[in-house]
Amino acid sequence: MRRKLVALLACLAFATPAAAHRLKLFATVEDGTISGYAFFVGSGRAHGAALSIADATGKPVQDMLTDAQGAFSWKPPAPQTYRLTVNAGDGHVSEATLERSRFGGVPANTTSEESDDATSTQEGVTLSQAQIERAVEAAVARQMRPLLEAYEAAEGRTRFNDIMGGIGMIIGLAGLALWGSNRKKGVS
Repeated sequence: MRRKLVALLACLAFATPAAAHRLKLFATVEDGTISGYAFFVGSGRAHGAALSIADATGKPVQDMLTDAQGAFSWKPPAPQTYRLTVNAGDGHVSEATLERSRFGGVPANTTSEESDDATSTQEGVTLSQAQIERAVEAAVARQMRPLLEAYEAAEGRTRFNDIMGGIGMIIGLAGLALWGSNRKKGVS
């Protein structure tokens, strides 16, 4: 019995975390286009994974596969809330929701004639308020993408607290097993 317990503890102590195969999905909106990639935590991109995009009601609007780098890109017909689901097989599924607000306040097809307020720049070029807002939103999206990617990658990593929690679980289970074996022998 003691050998089995030692073998079990040795297996648990050297086991690798199951999160190494967890699938994550990074998605963002830039210039009205939804783009991103699917990746396995700790082991690379998910190429050829099935990606389904649905609207806010759950109605599918687009199905595609990720490319060789696990990436995808899609220009939706209109800004609205979209739910993305990537399925890499073997139970590896991840979802992300992109709210309508991520598309910005100005529709991509707004022209300068539709805007009443034009602003002159120092070079003499006239820009509408809508064009300025689109340019600012595009610049912010370009700057935010690396930050969002880093956050998503860090979210999937194993942290010190996760490791300590796992060790505590192992010690707790070993204590229960020892208590149970001693109780079975009649020792209290």
